[in-house]
Amino acid sequence: MIQREIFVVPFLSLMLIGCGGTSAELQQPATIELPVSWAADGKTWAAQPIMSSADEELLTRFFHAQPQFQGSSDFEGAPKLMTAGKADRRFYWFRGTGDAAAWSCVHFEEGKFRTSAGTGNPFSN
Repeated sequence: MIQREIFVVPFLSLMLIGCGGTSAELQQPATIELPVSWAADGKTWAAQPIMSSADEELLTRFFHAQPQFQGSSDFEGAPKLMTAGKADRRFYWFRGTGDAAAWSCVHFEEGKFRTSAGTGNPFSN
């Protein structure tokens, strides 16, 4: 099994879709913007423009403890970060195009990790 460390790496987000090998149509990537703040699960979450080294270490700890997620295309590229309070973190990855936008999230809340995933905008209640 290949083990990977978490680094901030740009994600190539353009996809070419062909019909019968004769033409290709350029699809726009999923563009889901983080809200400045968002209320969910009894907490107010705030978008963070950058991840700290402590955030990167937290993700490294998660992927070390959950090797089944290492190398998954659901967690490619740099995540978007939302925080609540001093310790709660949600790391979001977005992929797909148009109506097929999908997301994956690593939650670190109340000292525990969990994951969630879905389609569409996770910030629309």
